[in-house]
Amino acid sequence: MQETKHHVRPDTPVYEALDLLIAKKLSGIPVLDGDHLVGFLTEKDCLRLQATTHMYNMTGRKVRDIMSSINETLHPANDLLSAAQVFLTCNFAALPVIEGGKLVGSITRQSIILAVQQWHHDRGLDFAHEKKAIQMVDNPSSIENMQHLANNSSREQMASVLRNRE
Repeated sequence: MQETKHHVRPDTPVYEALDLLIAKKLSGIPVLDGDHLVGFLTEKDCLRLQATTHMYNMTGRKVRDIMSSINETLHPANDLLSAAQVFLTCNFAALPVIEGGKLVGSITRQSIILAVQQWHHDRGLDFAHEKKAIQMVDNPSSIENMQHLANNSSREQMASVLRNRE
């Protein structure tokens, strides 16, 4: 989760909010009325506006006119996979994190992807290490493995390993 450093108000001109999204490289920005979260302005909302401005007079539009309503939020206590599940059920690239009714941050789909990837990577290394350790105990195949096993095993454990070798 990232601390929310930027937000806009419902009466902010759309193009001013869009300039902020672009300048800060944000995929979305919370819309606050005082301390109350009232919506989320997304890249998609802005793109929709830009794509239709040639057909309609959009001059003077405010954020409240095009912002998305908040249907999904996260809580700081959400674990990684439950947060990923929320992203799978919505179209937002960023979601607000709410605690005690107040906005405390936001999290992006990209950050969830990176965190899950890191988790899988870490787990994969752990699994590979565990598999190698089990293989070394079950079937030590080199003198180096036998020496490592002898140094890190009790007499009973070594007897068990040697009994199981064919």
